[in-house]
Order: sequence, then C-alpha cells, then structure tokens
Amino acid sequence: MLGLVCLADGATIVSDGEVSKPFRIASVRKSILNALYGVAIAKQSINLDATMMEVGIDDYTPLTEVERRAKVRDLLKARSGIYISTAAETPAMIAARPKRGSHAPGTFWYYNNWDFNALGEIYQRVTGHSFYTAVEHELAGPLKWRDFDPMRDSVYQYLAKAPRFPAYHLSMSARDLATLGQLYLDQGMLNGHPYVPAAWVAESTTIYSTTGRKGIHGGYGYLWWGPTDRDGADPAGIPLGSYAAAGNGGRYVVVLPSVRGVIAIQPNEQRGQPPVPLYANVRAGSLDGLIRAFLAAYQV
Repeated sequence: MLGLVCLADGATIVSDGEVSKPFRIASVRKSILNALYGVAIAKQSINLDATMMEVGIDDYTPLTEVERRAKVRDLLKARSGIYISTAAETPAMIAARPKRGSHAPGTFWYYNNWDFNALGEIYQRVTGHSFYTAVEHELAGPLKWRDFDPMRDSVYQYLAKAPRFPAYHLSMSARDLATLGQLYLDQGMLNGHPYVPAAWVAESTTIYSTTGRKGIHGGYGYLWWGPTDRDGADPAGIPLGSYAAAGNGGRYVVVLPSVRGVIAIQPNEQRGQPPVPLYANVRAGSLDGLIRAFLAAYQV
C-alpha cells in the first residue's frame, strides 16, 4: 500500500494509505543530509569551499591531485569529478559513471553516490557528530517525527569492493517525510524561529545542472531536484521554483511554493514481492501528473 500525504499551507489535506509505517527512503536520504548541512551552516561549522585535501578526504583508491581539489560545494552539486566505485550504486549509475579523470571538479554533472557518501563522512568529521545521531537530534526531535526509531531505521550500507564510505540509509514514514518538505517550504522556519537558514534553502534548491530528464527531475541543485527553464518553460507543466527529494522506487518529497504545497510519497515495497499498482505507476513516471493534479486543485 502506498502512503501519500499532501499538505496545503501546513494543513493535511490528503492522508492515504500506510502513512505512519516507516520504509526505506533510498536517495531521499540525500536531501535529509542537505538539511543537516543547513543546520551546520547556521552554526558556521562547514566551509563549502574547502577542498577534499583540506577536509582530509581520501579513498582506499587514492585520489589524484586534481580530485583532491574538488570542493565540498562540488560534491553537493554532484560535480566532484571523482568517479570511484562506492556503496549503493545502481546498475544504471555504474553504467553511466564517466571514466576516471575525464572531467575536472566542478565542470560536469553526474549523479554520483561517491559524492553523496563522502558528504556524510565530511559532515561527521567537521561537526564531530555521527550522521545518525545528528538525524535523531537535529531533525527527528525538532520536526517531531512520530514514526522514526534511530535504533531500528538507521542502516549503514558498505560495498565490499569499495568500503571506504558507506551509504547512510534511513527508513521513514510518509507523514514524517512531509515535515521535511514543510520545513523547506517555510524557508527553514520552525515554530516561528529560523532553524535552517533561508539562504541555505534558496541556495540548495537553485538549479545548477540540467540532467537530461523532464519535469521535476530536469535539474539538480544541492541534493534536491527541480524543473528547468532550458526551453523557456517546463514542458511537464511543473512551475519553476518547485523542487523534490527523490528516491529509487517512487519515494518523493515534493515542494510546490507556488501553491504552498507539499507532497510526500512512500511506497510499501517488500523485497521479493511485486509492487502494488500505485507504486508501479509512480515509478513509471506518473509523479508529474500527480503534481499537476495537485496544482490544479489548489492553485490560488
């Protein structure tokens, strides 16, 4: 059963399916990491222009001198130019991985799990807090997640062939995921006070790269997806300024500032079992259609 939560100006207008049951969020974890970076930025803990050499990041396959010059900001944009095997890569990501050394840092977008996994390690080194401890104390508590258990829903995933940096997997419910979207929709304000800097929200959801995809996946910011104006207007009808956290298998948190809306989708995908029809539809690309339906219903 798919869990679907829709918010309009902070009020729940749709709560359908298993909205309170945690399931793995796949790459939505990357936008969760973006929120942790935002909290750390507010505390002036992280320098986005620090290089891999300056933050002490290397791999068991040593980085080259050029790769060591990649900045934290390049990793947030998925533009590190570091193409090394890492945990949680899909076959499609592996097939698309550029040849090592083919692009200098900052010059080329490739959806790169090495960047995302290394960002987790950088966060831990710079802040002195483990990723999962930070999720519990910096996000789950302040955002009042109701269904998250850090002892149950937090899993490191390593790759035996390239074990240096794990993927930091999380399981969350649809209704807890919706709180992330609402935090960003509110420009980082929480309970009437700044929590994640509004400037960080704006910077993170600015589109820096085109991806070759359509709709909400057409561009990429700092660990958030969004439509582009490459052709003058988004052909899928998604307003510019919208953005989304996206995870493999139809997991999404969509933020629609034009209508003060948030959509959180969490499919119930059981390993070894076929997906339910709603899950299959979302995975096949009906997300943009769902967004358009939401926009039509709540356009003001």
